[in-house]
Amino acid sequence: MLFPFPFRSSPVRHIYHYASHLRRAIHGYPTMRNPLNSPYNCTEVQERWKLSAYHASWPESVSYSIFTNNSCLPPGSSGFTEERGCSIGGLPQYVVDATEGEQIAKAMAWASKRNIRIVIKSTGHDFNGWSTGAYTLSIWTHNFRNMEHKTDWRIPGSKDTLDVLICGGGTLLGFRVHCSNRSVVGAEDVRVGLGGQLTNGGHGVLSIHHGLSSDHIYQATVVTSEGRILVANDEQNQDIFWAIRGAGGGQFGVVTKFVIKTNPIPENAVSSALTFYARDTSRPMEDAAWAAFADFASQFPDLMDGGVTGTVDSITGKMAQKYLHLPQAVAGPAVSAKLFAFNTTVGSMRDMLRKLVTRLHAASKGNLTVTVTEPFSEDFRSFAAPEFLSSNFAGSSRIYTGRLLGRVELSDISKEDLNKYLRQISVAENPEDRNLLRFDLQAGPGPAQVPRKRWASENWSWRTAYTLTMAWGAQINSTDDPRESLAAAAEWFEKKKEPVWRKWAPDIGAYMNAANGFSRTWKHDFYGPKYDRLLEIKRKYDPTESLWAYSGVGSDKWKYDLHTGLLCQVNPERNFGEMETEIVSGITRTL
Repeated sequence: MLFPFPFRSSPVRHIYHYASHLRRAIHGYPTMRNPLNSPYNCTEVQERWKLSAYHASWPESVSYSIFTNNSCLPPGSSGFTEERGCSIGGLPQYVVDATEGEQIAKAMAWASKRNIRIVIKSTGHDFNGWSTGAYTLSIWTHNFRNMEHKTDWRIPGSKDTLDVLICGGGTLLGFRVHCSNRSVVGAEDVRVGLGGQLTNGGHGVLSIHHGLSSDHIYQATVVTSEGRILVANDEQNQDIFWAIRGAGGGQFGVVTKFVIKTNPIPENAVSSALTFYARDTSRPMEDAAWAAFADFASQFPDLMDGGVTGTVDSITGKMAQKYLHLPQAVAGPAVSAKLFAFNTTVGSMRDMLRKLVTRLHAASKGNLTVTVTEPFSEDFRSFAAPEFLSSNFAGSSRIYTGRLLGRVELSDISKEDLNKYLRQISVAENPEDRNLLRFDLQAGPGPAQVPRKRWASENWSWRTAYTLTMAWGAQINSTDDPRESLAAAAEWFEKKKEPVWRKWAPDIGAYMNAANGFSRTWKHDFYGPKYDRLLEIKRKYDPTESLWAYSGVGSDKWKYDLHTGLLCQVNPERNFGEMETEIVSGITRTL
């Protein structure tokens, strides 16, 4: 068992005893957290609760509080009930607000020797509960935001040099670089921390040209749970260097520094938007909308090979009416596409859209309402300007499922089969409420053309994928018990959504930052043929298994209980009561 910190039933004197030990170990003070929603800042919390930037600014808070057992929520927020009250609950009680790697090393070594679970938080922009946990020691990396641009960084083991950014693991980078004509493959949401982005593979609008974020890592400094500080690259510590480039953050160590290859910025960005939906709610119109959507989706690979990237949303039910500001509900899918292309002209984008609209009308036999936004061109710096308050979906209770779909799944199958799969994956538990199906057009030629020597532990399907596809639809009652709500949603996905993926794309994986962490086939979905090697590396660098995450490598050996906050072995060799007695008695050795 990984004991909570402090142990739930420990006498108060033991709580301060352990805190005192840790303070001396790291020559500083771990912050003992009070609930974020205190009477002193209640108004501020209520006003900013939906902003990811606000949660990122607090040591213990994460964007999706259902994974904290909905602990201490402000009135009016998703999951709030007066009966639940306010307590530290499923949030970490102690946070190491580190400023240097040596502090992290000492804190992690201290915790792992005492069987204390460790979690890592950068910004808390986390859909699967990886960066939080009750009674854990949390490592907050937000101070590691140094950034240095070097034009002649020497590649280890080579005489060649690269133009790179040397960044702290807590940097908020997005996909632009200030004060230089270089760009990086980063997230569109600037509140996404660099550590979580890069260690999970990472994608963005520039992926279509340059590949994944992790493809650009040439060196990293990693702190392991044993307290070792390792410099990892192609010449040294190659195994952990391979593992941290795509297999998931928070599993192998804390990355305090990255060396990232940059690319020239595009000369311009041309943007446009397209929406279409059925003209009325009759069954023929509904069928026409689905036929048009299937034809549109089948074109994604060709559009992307031509340089188009962006996001395509298909919305059904009442959500479509609200999302598109329509006077009434629509039949079938309402599709909204935001499309971009770089180093091109407005005329080229306009021609592409004209052909696309012609095909939509042909596929629907003229039964669509189609709206196109006139394309416009802008400087890439303006296109990439950060919007720190744009991410305002925090605080909700939701999970979703996804797959990385390629040409085989989108273009090479019949339109009839594609139409069928789109309908099935768009089903909602409450059809009258809402559902969203999203295609991020952010793979294609970029990841496919990356040299094999830069490939690492990222999901194997990225090299053939064109779209990162995500499906919602599970109904979560936010005021119900979080553990039971998550279990019910996972069961519904397992019955209604996951079988569709397994039939539609049986040999294809999922991007773990945007998929169902409760899937029965998570080892295949997230890791595939790389799992066994990753498990070997995990055991080498985290032998105490202090770093645990939902659907992480080796996670099936443990079970986390949102009610108690305990992380326990599925088949423990020892009696829990005996272990509790030992820890309360002050034994601090590894059990």
